[in-house]
Amino acid sequence: MSRETAVALRAVRSIRRERAEGNSRGDVAYAVYAGIMVAAIVVVPILRAVVLYLAEPAASAALVAVGPAVSGTVFALACAAFVALGGVRGPAMLSSFLVFAVAGNGHPRRRTLLRPVARSVLALAVAGAGIALLVALVLVAVGSTSVAGAIVFAVAGALIGVVCGGCWLLGQRASAAVRAWIVVGVLATWAAWVVVPGSASVLPWGWFASLFPAAADVADAGLSLGGLGLLAAAALAVIPMLLDGLRGPALLAQAQRWQTAGTLAFTGDLAMAMGEFRAVPRRGRGLSAMGRGGRGGGRWGGLVWVFARRDLVGSLRTPARFVLACAGCLGFGLLIVVAVGASGVAVWIAACAAAIVGFLALGVWSDGFRHVAEVAAAPPLYGVSTLRLVGLHTVLPVVGGVVSSAAGVVVGVLLWGAVVWPALAAAVLSVLLLVLVRVYDSAKGPLPLTLMAPVPTPAGDASALVVAAWQADAAIIACVLVCVTAASVAASSSGGVAVAVGLGSVVAWMARRRILAD
Repeated sequence: MSRETAVALRAVRSIRRERAEGNSRGDVAYAVYAGIMVAAIVVVPILRAVVLYLAEPAASAALVAVGPAVSGTVFALACAAFVALGGVRGPAMLSSFLVFAVAGNGHPRRRTLLRPVARSVLALAVAGAGIALLVALVLVAVGSTSVAGAIVFAVAGALIGVVCGGCWLLGQRASAAVRAWIVVGVLATWAAWVVVPGSASVLPWGWFASLFPAAADVADAGLSLGGLGLLAAAALAVIPMLLDGLRGPALLAQAQRWQTAGTLAFTGDLAMAMGEFRAVPRRGRGLSAMGRGGRGGGRWGGLVWVFARRDLVGSLRTPARFVLACAGCLGFGLLIVVAVGASGVAVWIAACAAAIVGFLALGVWSDGFRHVAEVAAAPPLYGVSTLRLVGLHTVLPVVGGVVSSAAGVVVGVLLWGAVVWPALAAAVLSVLLLVLVRVYDSAKGPLPLTLMAPVPTPAGDASALVVAAWQADAAIIACVLVCVTAASVAASSSGGVAVAVGLGSVVAWMARRRILAD
């Protein structure tokens, strides 16, 4: 770093400290203390439970069988996800003040923005090594691999983290169109690795999969590890060029968006905070949302067809969100197959993961529910009552969710040979329940001020837990519904249907009460 740039950065940091911005030494010390306590109280017990479960004979055998394919798939999906994430929040993220002071001067951005990027890449490398080492140590404990194989896999995980850091910065530098093509290219190469025999030797996903401890030969791991090392070195080499190519307006827009979202989240309004990142419709302006008739009284289903078409066109105007919705529901179906076919703790883990993925995916098709919540207190327009309006807006999420999740179930059955009908019934019932949860969540409204009142307990003020429970009530309900439904259907199909109907009736009553109360 040149002397002039170093002096300028020291001056900026000095001004920032005088403005009482940033973190003091006490703040850093408290953050480190809080992180250690959370890790000791929450993270370590969870990791211990995961390790003990994976060390069981059935789980370890399944881990050895699917580990290479899963590891390569996770690597590919992580690269695509970080490229997409760069358009929302890149690693070169500073506050609005620092963007003006640091990125808005004449100094090269490869120097002024290097510190946050270096921290992000280092964090990803440590996280990748930690996750890989955790899996490898389980295999060492059960005797499926050696300590040397575990160390090699951990080193590969660190290299994967560096590559993901480069992908993250690339996504921040590229335009939306370029990001989309990069994501498509990554997914296409992953599909080629899955389908084309012999492609594992030339694709990075195959390199990482070949280093999975239970399948790797340490003596032959040099080529794959060297390929990943070259890929990580290339990612580090292009970081300065990518930093110099970052545009000031884009940096400032990201900083302001995250500052606004952070303020809203701090006040407890997570819905508005998430709304800051909702994609703005830019495509499909020529698509007609109302059809030719416009009033819905024609022969194609009346208002049902009009509202379904309107919601579909609205979702198609943000193509990335629409694709993510389809992919999320497809993954939901795959996880339901795993949950129905698993046993023990794995049922609840897979079902909870399916609930979160499905709940988030259906949000793209559930924008109409927010419209219902906004107009619930107004006089009904065109003679359509509030509850009927809710029913009309359920067509798209129900149809889209059922079709996409059913496709995921079929893929899961083909991959793992599970029984199709219980998994399909669990997926369809879970989608219907998740749509009801979406209706319930759409009318939540702002955070009640009464929840901000202190809740004294022997362990301290528990008001933060009350606020967190209120914010996450929809996710908690979704997890409970999907877990109970999947377990009930796996035990008995008819009993699962009865349980789902009962749970759906309760959630529908809760949603009706909340909507009409508004």
